[in-house]
Amino acid sequence: MRQSTSVGSIIFATIVGVAAAGAVVLAGDRSPSNADDHAPASIIAPSGIAAESGAPPQDLRLRAVVSRAWDDAIVTWKGLIRAKAIEIGAVNLRFVERLSPMNCYGLYAGEGPVYCSGNLTVFIGTEATDRLMVKLGMHGGAGITFLVGHEIGHHIQNLHGRFHFLKNVLRSSPDNMFDAIRRFELEADCLAGVWIRASKAWSKSRRFRLDLMAALKTIGEGSVGGRSVGVRSDQDAVHGTSEQRTHWFMRGLKSGDMRTCNTFRTPSL
Repeated sequence: MRQSTSVGSIIFATIVGVAAAGAVVLAGDRSPSNADDHAPASIIAPSGIAAESGAPPQDLRLRAVVSRAWDDAIVTWKGLIRAKAIEIGAVNLRFVERLSPMNCYGLYAGEGPVYCSGNLTVFIGTEATDRLMVKLGMHGGAGITFLVGHEIGHHIQNLHGRFHFLKNVLRSSPDNMFDAIRRFELEADCLAGVWIRASKAWSKSRRFRLDLMAALKTIGEGSVGGRSVGVRSDQDAVHGTSEQRTHWFMRGLKSGDMRTCNTFRTPSL
């Protein structure tokens, strides 16, 4: 979850509930989306992906990488949590050049990728994500796949009441809000690891894991927005350092168990 708004907006956006939901396009629906009357015309692709027409050639690889990761993650999570298969499939994917306030009820503006719990949509900011994929070089596909897993991890958190849990934590301990949000974000990284372990596409690929580990050394706070990698203050650290993100991703990857991803039960990240 990433955007260039103030930290206050980040916190509010993080805890926004499903009660704010607008129109949701279910996975597999081929009908046009009316979720955003102000957005450019779009069509709904087979897995609930809104693909604007006229995509520039440089975006094609990014969209292919994201779409492959998306389809695999949805299928895998449906198998892991069969009781919530319908809810898992209700999440949408949309490519935009840059996030605008209208995408998520005024809560986000910036670059993405980001998960909006209000309309159950993951927005991919193609401009910034293209830059990151170029920066990651030969590891770009693995790095973008990880980010897709992270955002879908937020959807899994949402389905298990973790957004409401975070809201309660922030209310009871406002002085620890940056630590709480960081833990919430690292939990999504761990869930990405759980997905990769169960994925038929990537679980047994040694090359993919090596590429992913290399990408994680670069993906840290600020990497999508183009700032220097590293944490400069509590306000900059809502996603965690590269080391923390790698640790929690690997925890999910090694265990394959969602229960090991509860970052709020450990004193040290």
